[in-house]
Amino acid sequence: MSRNLFFLFFLFFMSCFFTQVKEELAGDVFEHKIIMGIIAPGRFDDNGYFQNAFEGALELSNVFGIKLIPKVLTPYPIEDRKLITSDELLTEDVLALQNEGVNFIWFISSYFSDMAIRFAYENPHVFYAIVDDMGHNDMDKLPKNLVAFSFRVEEGAFLAGYIASKMSKKKKLGFVTGASIMRNVERFLVGFRAGAFYENPKTRVILRRVLEHTDESVGEDIAKYMYIEDGVDVIFPVMGPAVFGIFRIAKELGTGHYVIGVNKDQSHLAPGHFITSVIRNLGKAIYDCSSSAIQNHYLDSGGVIKEGIKEGIIDVIKDPNVIGDDLVNEIKMLQEQIVKGELVIPSTDYELDVFKDKIRTLRR
Repeated sequence: MSRNLFFLFFLFFMSCFFTQVKEELAGDVFEHKIIMGIIAPGRFDDNGYFQNAFEGALELSNVFGIKLIPKVLTPYPIEDRKLITSDELLTEDVLALQNEGVNFIWFISSYFSDMAIRFAYENPHVFYAIVDDMGHNDMDKLPKNLVAFSFRVEEGAFLAGYIASKMSKKKKLGFVTGASIMRNVERFLVGFRAGAFYENPKTRVILRRVLEHTDESVGEDIAKYMYIEDGVDVIFPVMGPAVFGIFRIAKELGTGHYVIGVNKDQSHLAPGHFITSVIRNLGKAIYDCSSSAIQNHYLDSGGVIKEGIKEGIIDVIKDPNVIGDDLVNEIKMLQEQIVKGELVIPSTDYELDVFKDKIRTLRR
């Protein structure tokens, strides 16, 4: 009898132990009703990145009936508060959400990387999620109330580069971004170059950077220069609102001047001039992660979730009326190879060099 009793106590102890370990290693439990906040450094009606994220959060709110509080960062600097730093202002904005009862916050952009980790450590009963690379080497040591999303955007950019090279008559493509190339933008650039090279090793990709990536007039100026002086016939801009200036110039210059959209299908912004758009479905990622947390009262956090074409987050627009049926079929075949792991897309300059050497060897 005593032996059986001891055995039952042992089983009870071990089940409690492993449950605690699972929670400590894999995530944490929501103890209260979820009130969700979403915060971004730009407006949620940008026809791209931020709007995509907000639409996913809004759908979640409508389906599950949870309260959603969106917030755009207060522009910095503030004229009458010259002594406040940008980090202090950001902290005020996040605390304002938490003071409204928000217990699950989505940070949209790697801009929040350092602050997200700090907030997670300082507020263990609030849950945080951030999209895009955070730039930290110890990503497997994130606080258990923080989950990070890293998207394999290089896969979509690769397909866009392949399409652009295939359709370019001049075999000269343009890539435009801000003055500093962050990790997630590097993924776009490397993938785009890899796709162009894969289609035709002689295709040239010209990189241009702008200081004011939020100024549409700057986008207009760089577009004119690249189309006329550089002689490109396709431009892939990955940056802020300056992209709308680029789209406008493509329309003004007329036939033969093309652009590639990013994050959403942006073809309605310049009909007849978009050959494709790279889809990064932030809304789906936010919806899937959050809905699981809501239904299970549990957030699988404390680490990084990496998603791409295979997971249905990354894709490209394949309009046969624009690129033709044959090219659509080629792109579908490339996507299938990526999903199966037969075609691995580079995401760094070093990986790109290795990729090119491998392709050259295979095609000799």
